[in-house]
Amino acid sequence: MRKFPENDSVLTESGSNRPLNVRMTLRDVLYVSYALPAGRMRNLIPDNLSLATAGDDMSFISIVALHSTQVRLNLLSFLRFKYYQLNIRTYVKDPVSGKNAVYFINSGVTSRFISLVTRISGIPWQFIDLETVVNTQNEKDSYVASGYWEGEFSLRAQIFSNDSKNTLFFENRKAAVDFLIRPLIGFVGDNRRLGRFTIQHPEVEPQSCILTGLEFPLFTGMGIVDELDEPHSVFFLPTADFSIYLPPTRIK
Repeated sequence: MRKFPENDSVLTESGSNRPLNVRMTLRDVLYVSYALPAGRMRNLIPDNLSLATAGDDMSFISIVALHSTQVRLNLLSFLRFKYYQLNIRTYVKDPVSGKNAVYFINSGVTSRFISLVTRISGIPWQFIDLETVVNTQNEKDSYVASGYWEGEFSLRAQIFSNDSKNTLFFENRKAAVDFLIRPLIGFVGDNRRLGRFTIQHPEVEPQSCILTGLEFPLFTGMGIVDELDEPHSVFFLPTADFSIYLPPTRIK
């Protein structure tokens, strides 16, 4: 397989050989991550991927809610879209570069058009109902994501700005952020058809949060996480520019 040059501060590989570039500005992104022994996660990823781990063989599963704005495709640059998105994802090793990557277990979007386009290009994003609300009017800023995806769900968090939390199993906070937020390679699919795509975004510095509530039947039905009220970390990112290079490359 072709190996690509490293540019860790911005982009793992250029993506210039992919015909479709989807650019957007992400807003109000919430990352809720749980640490689990790697053995409990193995069956969630395809056979030809290996889990990325930290600490004493700990793997991670995350719920990520976000609002995508100013979404435009290079082939239809005159159009602009916006939609909400919810992902359930874990972290793997990229067999091409050896770097950490994200494997998307489930993803849903609130745009029927984007769901169709991504499915055609090999990324199975489902159409769901979701909205996120950030309240900055009170003394303590709050975040709520709610909607319907195989059942009604909601995520609620209280936003802080301190940097002292969310580092268990990692050397420091930056190492945790790099592992959980900054991978620039993504995988979708299963053992029959696994696709690899690259993304681009600048370095980010999220705020730390406390989870105040989580009801998510699709997630709890997986039977992976026992204590929903005890995540490893909760991060909030107000805004970031983001690009995806499609269609995914087939991984055998």
